[in-house]
Amino acid sequence: MNDLLLVNEEKMYDAYEIDFDRHWKEVITDFFNEFLLLVEPHLFEKIDFFNKPQPIEQELYPLASKQKKGKNIADKIFLVTLKGRKKAQAAIHIEIQGDGQDVSERMLKTYYKIFDKDRKNIFSIVLVTHPSYRQLSKFHHQFYGTSILFQFQVHHLFDFSEIQLLKSNNPFALALLAGQYQAKTRTNPEERYTYKLKLTEIIKKRYPFGESDIGIKLLKFVDNILYLPHELNEQYIQEVYQIFNKEGMDMAQAEKTKEIITFGELLERWKKEGREEGRKVGRKEGIEEGKREGQFLERRKMAQKMTNAGLDIETIISLTGFSEDEIKQILKEG
Repeated sequence: MNDLLLVNEEKMYDAYEIDFDRHWKEVITDFFNEFLLLVEPHLFEKIDFFNKPQPIEQELYPLASKQKKGKNIADKIFLVTLKGRKKAQAAIHIEIQGDGQDVSERMLKTYYKIFDKDRKNIFSIVLVTHPSYRQLSKFHHQFYGTSILFQFQVHHLFDFSEIQLLKSNNPFALALLAGQYQAKTRTNPEERYTYKLKLTEIIKKRYPFGESDIGIKLLKFVDNILYLPHELNEQYIQEVYQIFNKEGMDMAQAEKTKEIITFGELLERWKKEGREEGRKVGRKEGIEEGKREGQFLERRKMAQKMTNAGLDIETIISLTGFSEDEIKQILKEG
């Protein structure tokens, strides 16, 4: 049964097989507002979030499959509305830098693509997830009297302390913490196991799975980037099994799927199934309640007819199932 919950044994412990950039891109999409609030609070204050931010990178790269492949697809570009009477718009470009390469020139090229397309206000951010690399915050090129200087914002995983992230009530703080733990344990899977279990317990406590999708989305991210070798992953599964049981989830259901899934994906599936079951139960209960209400009204009409026909209370009780007090109430209401 437990084997069904592994992503892929090789990918669980081989960092080169895990597309970290993609997982970061997904968690930023899930928690875009929280991401901005944590890393760019001044920009966050300027945005009108009543108008939901819209991802627009597919508009910028309509031929993404040819232009940007695999791990290079690390950009996220959101269109936001700014506060103020004019409701001006701006594009926020977020680049994940996890392989130690300088992305300064790429940031300039993306900036120009956005600018050339719509002349929008543009804010460019790089999130460095590589444990030791420090990304430059500008691109400079000159040739005799011609020059260009492009500057952008750079944030690193370790710009925040572990204590800061643990104390923060911003859910994206736990995503950054997961990134820190992954970076610090690249050669120490035992320590990574301890951190992963710690984060799982924190997520469960702060964001109960039955109340919102926040915990599920965070757990999916944690499960994907804090990869574990086979034996430690088995141990982690057994530990988390207890959490699942407390949430009223039957791990044996996983056997029915006959496919490989992570804990986060399993939680997502159960939540969806729970909603469907809830709707079914609701419909069924509504039908049953309607039947009961209809039966009650029929019995009530029958009792009234029996009363009008002159039958005594004892006979009416035996034929309708009403109590004596209920019969008297029906007679009183006419």
